[in-house]
Amino acid sequence: MRAARLIAAAIFLWGAVAPATAQRALTVAPLVSLAEHRVDAGFGVERSLGPILGAVGTLRLGPGLAVAVRALGGSLFGANGVLDRDVGELGVEGSVAAGPWLSLQAGAARRAYGTKVGRQTWTTVDIGAVARVPFAGGTIHGVGRAALLPVVSVTGLPDPGVAFRAATGLEYGVRAATLGVEYSLERYDFPIDQGVHRVEQLAALTLRLGLRLR
Repeated sequence: MRAARLIAAAIFLWGAVAPATAQRALTVAPLVSLAEHRVDAGFGVERSLGPILGAVGTLRLGPGLAVAVRALGGSLFGANGVLDRDVGELGVEGSVAAGPWLSLQAGAARRAYGTKVGRQTWTTVDIGAVARVPFAGGTIHGVGRAALLPVVSVTGLPDPGVAFRAATGLEYGVRAATLGVEYSLERYDFPIDQGVHRVEQLAALTLRLGLRLR
C-alpha cells in the first residue's frame, strides 16, 4: 500500500497548509453492492455473484479538493462448481475540481480474494475523472466515471496489459443526505501466456447513502 500512503500523505499535507478559512466537510456513505466476478482463463467463463458491504468517508479540504477512504467486504458465491470466495478492499482516493461539473481523480487500493485453497491480493493505482451533470433544478445529478489503472500487481499472475474502470449512475440530494445508485465495471486483460488469454472483470450495482456530518 505504499502508493496509497503516498497519495494520502500528499493530500493531507496540502490540507494542512491550506488557508485556515477553507471550508471543510466530512461525509460518510454506507453502501451495499451486488457484485459479479467473471474470469475467462481459456477454460470457459467462471462466474461468482454475491453481496458486498462497505463505507466511504470523504473529507473536503477546501474548494474543489477532497480525499476519500473506502473499506469494502463481502462474499461471492460460485456457479457451476466455481469456488466461493471472500473479497475485501481498502482504498484511498484524492480528487481536484477541473471545472463546475468535472473532477480529476487519482487513487490506490489493495484488494484480496480468499478461497478455501488460497488467497490472492491485488494492488492497483488508478487515474481518471468523474463528471456530475445537474438536472431537475440541481436536485438530481447524472454521474459518469472513467479511469485507467496504469499499475496493477496480482500475486501469482503477470501484470495486466490493459486495465480500466467505468461507472454510470444517478445521485439524488436532499438537505444533508445524498442517495446514489451506480453501475460499475472493472476489466483486466492479461498478456497471452502459453496460448491462453486471461480476462477478468468485476461488475457491481451499488446503492449508497451519503450523510454530511459537518
